[in-house]
Amino acid sequence: MSKDERDVTPIGVEHEETSLVSTGDVFDTVELPSEGGDTLRTQMDELQQELDRVKELYLRKLADFDNYRKRLEREMAEFRKVANANLVRDLLPVVDNLERAVATPSTADGSLHVGVELVLRQFKEALGRHGVVEVDPGGATFDPSLHEAIQKVDSPEVAENTVVQVLQKGYILGERLLRPALVVVAVPSSPAALPGPFEE
Repeated sequence: MSKDERDVTPIGVEHEETSLVSTGDVFDTVELPSEGGDTLRTQMDELQQELDRVKELYLRKLADFDNYRKRLEREMAEFRKVANANLVRDLLPVVDNLERAVATPSTADGSLHVGVELVLRQFKEALGRHGVVEVDPGGATFDPSLHEAIQKVDSPEVAENTVVQVLQKGYILGERLLRPALVVVAVPSSPAALPGPFEE
């Protein structure tokens, strides 16, 4: 069919716009609206509303997924802290023994003492890099959330509930108390006990 034959419309035959629509293997002819405006505009509005709804749904799902990812990251960080807490708790007696070794009088040449001090310092630095903080409350006010009182002593020189001796240091990892400090706490000196009714 030549170009001229395609453009020719028989005289006396009204030409209607038609479109071919595929329905499976068969093509049906569908008439396009002759008015053009209202029906097409209504369909476009409906499609725009559907598009807006799908877009809003997509943004909600995206936000939900982002929240899920952040929550998972927080949980993993908390899990790592708990796992580290168990490891550090097992290593704390090693630190205690190294501190005791440093506190003993040094030998004649002192080389062993210096070596133990270096090992202790390196060990504490490694713990510090991983967020472990030492609790050494000597001279501070007794805090039951960080300290464990092993003994009370009468002491007129210091204020009441003051830690006068630290028997074992405590440690904190992040916001978690790994081990409370074992302390001796001062209490006010009591006046000489007066004999009671059953005492002689």
